[in-house]
Amino acid sequence: MNDEAIIRKHALANAAQFSGKANIGSVIGKVIAEKPELKADMNALKQAAAKIISEVNALDLETQKKELEKTGWQKIEKEQRIGLPPLPDADAGVVMRMAPNPNGPLHIGHARMAILNDEYAKMYNGKLFLRFDDTDPKNPNKVPMKKAYKWIENGLKWLGVKYGKVFRASSRLPIYYKYFEKLLEAGNAYVCTCGQEAWSRMVRNERRPCPCKSLDAGENLERWKNMLKHKLKEGQAVGRIKTDMEKIKDPAAIDWVAFRIVDKPVHPFAGKPPKKVWPMLDFASAIDDREFGITHIVRGKDLAVSEARQRILYEYMGWKYPVTKIYGKIMTTEEMVVSKSKIAEGIKSGKFSGYDDPQLATLTAFRKRGILPEAIRNYMVGIGMNESETTIDLEILFSENRKLIDKTSNRYFFVAEPVEIELDKVLAKTVKAPLYPGGKKFRKIHVSKKIFIEKHDYVANLEREARLMHFCNIVVGKKSKYTGTELNDNAKIHWVSKGAIKAKLVMPDGKIISGLMEPAAKIKPGQIVQFERVGFARCDKKGLFYFAHK
Repeated sequence: MNDEAIIRKHALANAAQFSGKANIGSVIGKVIAEKPELKADMNALKQAAAKIISEVNALDLETQKKELEKTGWQKIEKEQRIGLPPLPDADAGVVMRMAPNPNGPLHIGHARMAILNDEYAKMYNGKLFLRFDDTDPKNPNKVPMKKAYKWIENGLKWLGVKYGKVFRASSRLPIYYKYFEKLLEAGNAYVCTCGQEAWSRMVRNERRPCPCKSLDAGENLERWKNMLKHKLKEGQAVGRIKTDMEKIKDPAAIDWVAFRIVDKPVHPFAGKPPKKVWPMLDFASAIDDREFGITHIVRGKDLAVSEARQRILYEYMGWKYPVTKIYGKIMTTEEMVVSKSKIAEGIKSGKFSGYDDPQLATLTAFRKRGILPEAIRNYMVGIGMNESETTIDLEILFSENRKLIDKTSNRYFFVAEPVEIELDKVLAKTVKAPLYPGGKKFRKIHVSKKIFIEKHDYVANLEREARLMHFCNIVVGKKSKYTGTELNDNAKIHWVSKGAIKAKLVMPDGKIISGLMEPAAKIKPGQIVQFERVGFARCDKKGLFYFAHK
C-alpha cells in the first residue's frame, strides 16, 4: 500500500467514526503509527493529508463507509503503546533522578525529562528522586523562584510521575565544599585568579596552562579559604578541576569551573548572611549522583559535555560513573511560549494573565485547556529516546488527547457572535440530541420560535437551505422558512433557543469569544466537553471555557 493509500485509509476510518468529518491531527497520528518513516518530512505529510482529507470529507458518510470496507480496514479495539527501549546494564532496582531548575513552572519540554525518567524507574521497579538544581543565583534566567519548587512538584504529580526523596542542591553547599577541599588537597583542583579573559587566552588560544595550575595544595587551600571568607570577590577567583589538556578534545571540558563567587546572590534559600561561593551544575550534580547512589542518568544531548566533565571528577575520586542514556534535544515552535524571560515580561505587561495563560506552553496552561497528562505521557513515550532533534508537534499531541477525551466528552451547542432569526413554523417544543454520536444518552434542546445561529453561518447561508442540527431544514434569513426534516447534503448549522446561557470561550491565542450555550449544558468546573462544530473545551468556572483543540 503506497503512502497516499495509507493516508486515505486512515482518513476514511476517522471520518466514519466522527460523523463524516476526518480530523487531520488524528489521521496523521495513525499514519505515523503505521509508517514511522513518514515523520521525516512532516510538511509533505501534512500537505498530502490535508488534500486527501478534503476529498474524503466531501463524500457522504455512506460512501465513506463503503470505500473503507474495500480497504480491508478492521477496527482495533485496543491499541498497544510502543514502550521505551531497555536501559543498558539495568537490573531491578535502578536509582534515577530528575533535576529541574526551579526558575518557573514546568513546560511541555520539561515533560519529556520527567516522563522518561518515571517510565524507566517503573519499568525496573526502581527509585526516582527529585533534585532541585538551584545553585545559580546569578543568571537572571536561572535564578530560583521560591514558588517554583511547589509548582514543579504539583506539575510532576499531575503528570503522574512517582518520586521519593526530594532535596535542594542549595541546601548541600557545605557538602560540596568538603569534596572540593579533598580535590585541592590531592592536587586535582586549583583556585584560579587569572580572570576569565586571561585564562581563555592562555588555555584555549595558546594551549598552555595558567600559572595558578602549578601552585601547591597549601596555596590553593589558602585561596579557597579566602573565597569562603569573601576576602576574594566576584570575578577575582574561581575553583577549577584539573584536566589533561592534551587528552581533552572538548575545550569546554578543559579545567572546567567547579565553583564561583557571587557577591549578591539572588536566591530564596541563600541564607543569612547569604552564601557567596556557589557550585556549578556539573560539580554539584556529580557529587549528588554519587551520594544518592544514582545508577542511571537519562539526559538531553545538550548536556553531553556534563558527562565529559564529571567523568574526570569521578576518576579522581575512584568512583564508578552512572550509566548514561542520551536523548535528542526537543524543540518548540514559535507558537509555544516557554521562555522564562518572555513569560515574565508578558505577565508584567498584561499580555499574559499568568503562568497558566492559554497562550503559553506550560503544563498549567495545558491543564487549564483540558489536555490530559496521559496524552502528554503517550506523546513523549512515542517520541521515546530518539537521539535526533525533535520538534513538538501539537497536532499529534492533540490527537493523543482526542483519543482519551472523545468518548467521555458530552456534546453541546455553543453559538459565537449570535444572530437572532425567527422560524415561520415550530413543530416541536423540544428535540433530542445525542450526548455522544452513536451513544444511548440524549439531551433535550428546547425549541423557541426565535433562535440564534452564528453570524458566520448566517452570512454564508443567507437565503439558502441549511439544516439546523438534530432538528430540521430551513431557508436561512431573518424570517427563516421551514422546509422539512429529511436529511440532505446541505450545510449543517448549530443553534440555540431563547433562554440560552451566556458563555465565553478563551482561545489559545488569548482571544475571548463571547456567545450563547444551550441551557441543557449543566457543566461542572473541570469538565471537558465538545462544542459541536467548534471543538473540545474545558470548563474553568460557570460560563467560562478554555479551548483545547478541534
